[in-house]
Amino acid sequence: MKDFFNTYILPSGVLLTFVATCINIYYTRQNSRKAKYIDTITSERIKWLSVIRTEISELISVISETLIFYKNEIDQIESQNPDENYIADASYKYQLHYFDSMTKNSLKFKEQVDYETIAKKLYILQLRFNPTEDSGTLNLIRFFINFYKSEYKSKSDIEDAEKVIDELVINIQSMLKNEWEKVKRESKGE
Repeated sequence: MKDFFNTYILPSGVLLTFVATCINIYYTRQNSRKAKYIDTITSERIKWLSVIRTEISELISVISETLIFYKNEIDQIESQNPDENYIADASYKYQLHYFDSMTKNSLKFKEQVDYETIAKKLYILQLRFNPTEDSGTLNLIRFFINFYKSEYKSKSDIEDAEKVIDELVINIQSMLKNEWEKVKRESKGE
């Protein structure tokens, strides 16, 4: 019996242990590679979300600043050649806010950002999005590219741009939320 154990069962046990260890090593490496891949994708996606958030906030700040500049420019032109409605409106506003401080007196505007800087930011941001998944965002970005390409801006153009800024913010917030949900699902391994 001892001979049978030493001849057949002991080597079989060693062989089965070896095979089980090899299988374990194989699956451990596969899981390790998969986990590393998921970690890499997740960390890169988080970096991308951060970059998008930063670039959008900077771009919206610059666009808002230029819209204020354009409004002030139009108001200045209108004040030099006022019509009856403008005079009545200015008088009413003056009387309504006689004791209030004007916001523009407390703000120090920086030097006006040039078109090339804004266009560069818009084009870089445009390249960060997927044309099939993010077509709404890309259309809003294209609106601003065309807005800054035009030589003249009217009050209605500026009002449209303000509405598009709001749409862009809502669109980006939704996109960031969806991407964050994808990151959470990926990190869980779903």
